[in-house]
Amino acid sequence: MKEADIMQADRDQLVDINSIEIDKNRSVESRIRNYLEQVGNPFLVKTGEYILKFTFADCDKDMDDRMVEYVSRMSKIRC
Repeated sequence: MKEADIMQADRDQLVDINSIEIDKNRSVESRIRNYLEQVGNPFLVKTGEYILKFTFADCDKDMDDRMVEYVSRMSKIRC
């Protein structure tokens, strides 16, 4: 599933991520399992007319580091 080609994806076969409902009162493990059951392929979904592919880099930087980089880059662009 992780190797799915976004250019070959059939939009009609993908789950729209906006239609997924998660019960926040359930345990984390249960929520994850429920999400995976609903989405089918967690790496390839759609949102409206757009297809999204999720990947994870094998590196030392986490989401916080990436967000700091992003905000820093965006602030330089707008100045």
